[in-house]
Amino acid sequence: LTRRLPALLALPLMALSIGLVAGLNQPDCSWSGTLQPLLFDKILGEGSKRLAGAMVTTMFGAILSQVVLRQGIARQLVRLAAEYAGDRKQLLALVLFTAVAATFSALRGLVAVIMVGSLGLPILVSSGGAPRYAATLMLLGIGLGGIFNPANWKLYIELLRIEPDIVRAHALHAAGLLALISVFYLLFEGSRQSKVFPWAAPIDEDEGGPRVPAIALLTPILPPLLMLSLKWPDIPAFLAAILFGCVVTQPRRLVTNLTASILEGLKDVSPVIGLFLGLGMTLVATMDPSAEAIMKPFLLRVLPSTPMTYVAFFTLLAPLTLYRVPCNLYGLGAGFAALMAQSAVL
Repeated sequence: LTRRLPALLALPLMALSIGLVAGLNQPDCSWSGTLQPLLFDKILGEGSKRLAGAMVTTMFGAILSQVVLRQGIARQLVRLAAEYAGDRKQLLALVLFTAVAATFSALRGLVAVIMVGSLGLPILVSSGGAPRYAATLMLLGIGLGGIFNPANWKLYIELLRIEPDIVRAHALHAAGLLALISVFYLLFEGSRQSKVFPWAAPIDEDEGGPRVPAIALLTPILPPLLMLSLKWPDIPAFLAAILFGCVVTQPRRLVTNLTASILEGLKDVSPVIGLFLGLGMTLVATMDPSAEAIMKPFLLRVLPSTPMTYVAFFTLLAPLTLYRVPCNLYGLGAGFAALMAQSAVL
């Protein structure tokens, strides 16, 4: 939180510290009998492989992100949104928001945010929208698309041992709520923005690279569509979308583009994979019976026990799920959520 130590190092150190404290509290505490099996075999050994499924899904998601970016599919989505909406500001905002959401159902990572943001934000601002309005719409679109991102689904399934059908059902509920909030923001804040008018400017038709076939625009939404409608597993759905995006855009360069996307995608996702290693160790450490015996009584005292108090509790604690803070799933929140699920309070 204070940026004295990166999460890549903080998570494994925290996992080992929890395991050490839990092991030392055992009545038969000894290095060979208790500590070594717990710290080495369980936390470091099993923990580093705990999220292997999520790691693989994240790799395929990163490869698909590269296909969507490198083949110009994301650029084409944003450009088409601007062309068809024309100078109707609220319609332009709605179409661009939808395009961002559709794109981020497959994309994830900083590179994707920068790429899509550098395309969409200038269009909204140049149409007369305030920078804060444009940025908020961008974040809402990323959030809505991320709800349907299969790589995110896999994290919940692996992390909390939730059934895929339950994840899909909750994704639809969460997406519906976020879509309502987004439309509300578009209507009310958009009506205020409509009083501002930009100067006309010439458009360079060649700006942003070559166009791609219209069918290629299905690439980013293909994985969630296959998973929701045909119940495909995540890896086949990603593979289908990766091959589809490469074939329909540049079939003659299939091998070259596919190889480049794989190499760049794996490079982009390497920090997340490192984070998953520490997350797995944290999960194993906090879910070990010796650690659970120490932490569970405290959790039972503070956790809400009814649906309404649950909603109020986590509404108040929502800021603690931001990056680098305790309840984020990419940190201590992973262990906290696992312990909470095991406590079976609700």
